[in-house]
This record gives sequence, structure tokens and C-alpha cells, in this order.
Amino acid sequence: MVVGVGYKIVNNIYSKSKIKEANTVFNESNEIYINRNGETGVIEYKSDTLNINITPIKKSNPNLEMWEVNVNIGDGSQIKSAFAGDKFSLINRERTSDMAMRHNAILAINGAATGFNKSSYVIRDGVVYRDTWLDCDPLVIQNDGDFRIYDELLTGDELVEKGAMHTYDFGPDLIRHGEIVDYGDTWYKEGLAPRTVIGQKGPLEYVILVIDGRSEASVGISLYDAAVELKNRGCYWGYNLDGGGSTTLYFNGEVLNNPSDGKERKITDIMYFIE
Repeated sequence: MVVGVGYKIVNNIYSKSKIKEANTVFNESNEIYINRNGETGVIEYKSDTLNINITPIKKSNPNLEMWEVNVNIGDGSQIKSAFAGDKFSLINRERTSDMAMRHNAILAINGAATGFNKSSYVIRDGVVYRDTWLDCDPLVIQNDGDFRIYDELLTGDELVEKGAMHTYDFGPDLIRHGEIVDYGDTWYKEGLAPRTVIGQKGPLEYVILVIDGRSEASVGISLYDAAVELKNRGCYWGYNLDGGGSTTLYFNGEVLNNPSDGKERKITDIMYFIE
């Protein structure tokens, strides 16, 4: 288990960072409940400020393995970002799990591949690291935790003035104002790959879908079908993060999905959630 400040293990319920069934951990200020259902594989994490439900989903024809993550937070500041090596760089790379553990993340996913897109906005924790625009509108996470995808071209400083806390720019955007963005092209509707997508369905309420791919067990999903999955879950904003071999879902010391490289890929940045 990754033990944050003020945490203690109760009744030795953890072993080798794996979550056992019916586990409870306590924090100095509030009770934290963690449970993994041995039959369904559903994971629940509950505290006064952070609720996470992680559900493994399998489909057939074609084969698909997906993790659905529902997250509720108490404050927008609980959405965090980290760079590999804790420094904005085009070349630094680390595994999602290594960055997540160092920052005491409860939940983490791969980010936007800031080293891949060399001409796009990079704003993290309200700091503008790069102020250029790529032909892909970024996902903007506001200070209050709300998502935005702006139609107009703004500078990084203007985004910060409007309340931007983080930007993620891999793209494309999948849902705007509750409607699927239909690009209509073959690559959008037919290209199957591992994906990490995120959507907002209400104030401080989010859905993350992590889809494995490039294997017999799971072929991957198209961007359009990923958008449909988000919309079906009530999201009114939706965005595609880095995918492929970078697709990684980390929870409390454990990588849950099966990265298509056969191991975790080293990447440039992550998004994570804290207490």
C-alpha cells in the first residue's frame, strides 16, 4: 500500500500492495473505507472528501476489457498533475506508478504526452509552461474542478485569468456541452487502440474509462465509441488523453489494467487524485 501522511495500516490488511477484500484504513482526521469485491472485482474507496468506484467491464464480439472509474471529490484542488522528474521537459520519462507513488496519489492515469506535442498549451497548477497552440483544443481543468474546452483561441495567461488550473492537450475532444463531437473520418470511427478518456458529469464528479487493446483479450476501442461510452454515462464534457502503450490505470499502489507494451511505458506526465 502507498501510505500517505497520517495513514496507518489496520489489522495488517495489506500485503505486497495488493488490495484484499473488505479492507478498512483510517486517517487521523477521517475514516477511509477501501473494499475490493472478490467476485465482481469492483473496488470502492470512500472518505469524507474522495469517493472512487472502479468497475472492470468485459465485452465480446469484439473482445474488450475496460475499467470504468467514477470519481467524486470535495474540492477542485484534489485534481493534480505531475511531470516526470517533477520538471516540465520534452525528454524526461517515468512510469505512471512511480510518479503516483512519489506524490501519494490515490488514483492516477497517464496524462497528455507533453513531450509528444511540442506546440501546445501546457498549464499545470496555474503555471504556464508553454504558450503555443496546436490544432487541437486542450482540455482545461478550472480551479473549481470544472472542465472547459474553449472555442476561441486564448493565450495561456488568458486561460489562467479565466481560472485554468491544468491543461491536457493530446485530444481530440470527444464531448462538448453534452453532445458527441463527430469528426466523421475513418480514423475516428474505425481505428481501434488502447485509450484513456475522461469526462465530467456534474460538479466535482468525473468518469474515467481505461480501455486495454492490441491483444486477443481486448482489441481496443475507436474514439467515437469511447465518446459514446462517456455520453451514455452522463458526461457533458469528454476528452481523449494519451493512449496506446501509455494507457495506464493506477490505484493505491497497483496498476490495474494491462498496458499493451506488456509493461508500463515511461511517459512525460500524469493526472492524479488525492485526499
